[in-house]
Amino acid sequence: MISILKCGYESRHQKPFHMLRPEGSSDYTLLVVKSEAFFEYDHTYRNLPANTVILYDKYAYVHYGCHTPDYNDDWIHFDLDEKDLPFLMGLKIPFQTPVSLSDAGQLSEFSRLIVMEKHSSHPYRVQILDSLMRTLLYTLASQIHEKPDKASSHKYYGIMNSLRVSILNAPHRKWTIDTMSQSVHMSPSYFQHLYKDLFGTSCMQDVISARLKNACFYLRTTEMSIQSLAGFCGYESEFHFMRQFKKYKNMTPSQYRSHYRNVSP
Repeated sequence: MISILKCGYESRHQKPFHMLRPEGSSDYTLLVVKSEAFFEYDHTYRNLPANTVILYDKYAYVHYGCHTPDYNDDWIHFDLDEKDLPFLMGLKIPFQTPVSLSDAGQLSEFSRLIVMEKHSSHPYRVQILDSLMRTLLYTLASQIHEKPDKASSHKYYGIMNSLRVSILNAPHRKWTIDTMSQSVHMSPSYFQHLYKDLFGTSCMQDVISARLKNACFYLRTTEMSIQSLAGFCGYESEFHFMRQFKKYKNMTPSQYRSHYRNVSP
C-alpha cells in the first residue's frame, strides 16, 4: 500500500524561492516542476526547463528552487509498505536525478486528482490514493523509458511543445492566438494548423481546458470567492468565466462547489 502523507498542486511562489533540506525527509518526495528551476545534485547546480520531474529517496539531500518569480510545482510526499518496495524499484525511476519531459501534463493531472482525493472523506479514500499514486508512477516510468513518437520528431515540435508547456502550466496568463503565433515566429493560420496537427486540439481549447480544470480544483479545495477565482484563473470577466464554466460542467461554479461539498460524508 502506498500512503500519501502530504501533497500540493499548483504551488506557486511569487518571489524567488529555494528549498534546502540537507538531511532530506523521512519519506519519498516527488516533484513535478512546472517552471524553470535549478537543482543541486551530484555536487553541481543545473538550471532546467519547465516539465522537470524528480524523485527523492528517503533522507536524501534536497536543494532546488528558482531565481525568478512564478515558481510553480506539484509535490507529493509518500511512503509504502516494505512488501511494495520492489514495485517502486522495478520502475527504474532514478532517484535524486531531475528528468526533463516533453509533457508533464498527465502527471500534473494525477497530482491534481491525488490532492483532491486527499481532501475528501470517501470511505475508500486510502485505496483510491494508492491506485492514483501507482498510476502516476507507472506513467512517469513510461515517459522516462518510452521511445519518441512521430510528432516529437517534427522540426517545430520543440518550440511548439515548449509553448504548450507554458500554456498548460500557466493558463492564467493573457493568451491570444496572435501573441502565441508571434512567440514561435509563425503566421496565425499556420500556427493554429500545426498546433492541432501536433497535439490533437486547438491552442485556445488548451487554454480554456487548463483554466477550467484549475477552477474546479480551487472551487473544491478553497473558500476563494467566485470573482477572485475567476481572476486567479485568468478571466478578466466574472461573467465570461461563469458562462464558460457552465458550458464545461453543466452547472454554475457555485453549484459545482455546493455539489462536491454535499457529496462528501
